[in-house]
Amino acid sequence: MKIGAAKILLSCFLLFAVFGIALADLTNPLGTCDLSCLAGKITKFLFIISIPIVSIMVLVGGFQMMTAGGNPEKFSSGKKTILYAAIGFVVVLLADQVPKILKNLFGP
Repeated sequence: MKIGAAKILLSCFLLFAVFGIALADLTNPLGTCDLSCLAGKITKFLFIISIPIVSIMVLVGGFQMMTAGGNPEKFSSGKKTILYAAIGFVVVLLADQVPKILKNLFGP
């Protein structure tokens, strides 16, 4: 599948715009907040942005499966899309716990 340069540029622009808006409340993250606070804000942003992305990818995977028309390769591609979206969401959910575990291991 070929993706046009305009679509790639638009996607990058939207990603940077959303990322910039979400991090706008971080006035001075290293001066007013410790590293665990910064990591918490980053994981919160990842969680917020991952919910619509996972929803869209599950819909895309379901659409691929419905429109496979008996083609096992297309059906398998849809299943993989849904599986990878679920795995990615689990990774984002677990990312919130990593700073807490590291703080318990290395800090008071």
